[in-house]
Amino acid sequence: MNVLDLPAGSRRYLQIARKLAADIESGRYSLGQRLPPERELAQTLDVSRTTVREALLALEIMRFVEIRVGSGVFVLDPAQRSQSELVEPDGAPPSDVLAARRIIEGETAALAAQNATNADISRMQSTIDEMAASLHDIERFDVADAAFHTAISKAAGNDVLAGFVAHLWRMREGNMWTLWYDQTRHVSNREKSVEYHQIILRAIERRAPDAARTAMQTHLDGLAERFYQLKL
Repeated sequence: MNVLDLPAGSRRYLQIARKLAADIESGRYSLGQRLPPERELAQTLDVSRTTVREALLALEIMRFVEIRVGSGVFVLDPAQRSQSELVEPDGAPPSDVLAARRIIEGETAALAAQNATNADISRMQSTIDEMAASLHDIERFDVADAAFHTAISKAAGNDVLAGFVAHLWRMREGNMWTLWYDQTRHVSNREKSVEYHQIILRAIERRAPDAARTAMQTHLDGLAERFYQLKL
């Protein structure tokens, strides 16, 4: 389905992407032109800056614009677009994934604090050690990161919740998530993740469900802040 023909019930960010795409195709924004700042677009379109940001990610995937972090968002040559690319991006927008993870993984951390065995805790510590040892190896780091969250979900003792966590992590493979997340892959952020994971584990070791939930949610809030702090 062409993004310009999306039904009214489509995700809000796609509705905004459709509006901006139409403005570009009509010539309101010309080749090479920098789009207005996202704060201005949010005010003009009467939506949140998160919605605008996700609309811009969608437009970049569809090759309407190029996002140059720190410089702005610029209109691309129409020749770079093919009709096959004008489709809805796969997967949910990053803000939806993070919001869902905050709810689900907050609870799995709380349950893990109640139910984790010594073997579970040892397994979690091993994944943190692996993350710390692979700060400069992104692929290895990501595997250990996923293993930590998986270990918590399994230690929670609820297979349904563990299945939800696995599904949410698979959603990170979508092109919108990848486009955003690749721009935040700084070693300092990986170091922060290791620190947050250790705080979560300490709460689980203390058998403190509320502290574990809060620690996990704080960790995920930190990921969300990276999304909002990128200067488009």
